[in-house]
Amino acid sequence: MTDWREAWPAGTAEDLVEDARSLGIRASPRMVTDYVEVGLLAPPLFRKTTQRGSDRRVFPSEQRRLFYELNCAKLRSPLARVPHRTMVPVVLYLWCLDDTVVTDTQARRALRTYAQNVGISSDPRRRTTARKVVEQFAHPLATVNQRRAAQQWIREGELTRRPNWNAVADALSTIASPWRSHGLPEIVRGIGPPNAPVTTDHVVAMWELNWQINQQLAEESVNEQVLKRAREEHRINWREYQSVRTGWESRAGTMRHIFELPDNQEQAARQHVKGFVTVLGNTLGLAKPTFDRAQARAKARLR
Repeated sequence: MTDWREAWPAGTAEDLVEDARSLGIRASPRMVTDYVEVGLLAPPLFRKTTQRGSDRRVFPSEQRRLFYELNCAKLRSPLARVPHRTMVPVVLYLWCLDDTVVTDTQARRALRTYAQNVGISSDPRRRTTARKVVEQFAHPLATVNQRRAAQQWIREGELTRRPNWNAVADALSTIASPWRSHGLPEIVRGIGPPNAPVTTDHVVAMWELNWQINQQLAEESVNEQVLKRAREEHRINWREYQSVRTGWESRAGTMRHIFELPDNQEQAARQHVKGFVTVLGNTLGLAKPTFDRAQARAKARLR
């Protein structure tokens, strides 16, 4: 973070506007309100200074500093316009690491914004994502039609945001074991590190798990105590993961990009948030039934 001033006093919305303008950013009180609504800032605090009234609400020094730093990050971005939602992972990253800057209420609202926007992309990006997934799992004998069918199910799931998990799992298992279409038994293939291979059923289960979690986050139905418990577990898991990720990357083959260290703070923030969301699924009790369903699908194909 930058060294703007040694002491950061609390400030009103008007003070924050002036802070942004000092950076050359066009700002208004509405901009500050928008930051609060999406979770980039915590709501300002009530101040009662007289018997019959109160002064304007103020943002604590940590929040004022956060607002300034987020606007500095905007200036570093190559984008001409930086949507508020793209900065949410940075706020959640701070919350995952530290208890003193981002409040739990603020994090809950930021997670709502994150969940409402995750997976939203253009059609060209959806096509690219689907093609990469298929390329990772497709056996050389998989036909063009089998590959196209798998890509279509993935794209439709992202577009509608209501994937048909059974159809996606079946299509991916078909390209991984294309002789299934001739009535021959499936050979389950795994990719990634030898000590932690990833199968098509595992991938689909992870997608389904994240979809369920984001549904709850988008509705703000997860209370703050649960979020805090998940954060503590995530911190432990994240430290353990850092100790093994380099080794996993060296043995992951076509999936090595999943374990690569981040190139910048924004990428690091996105990785942290994804890790936290996965842990939250376990805290909410969603992980086991989701993977049980995936296992049942896999067994049904082998009958």
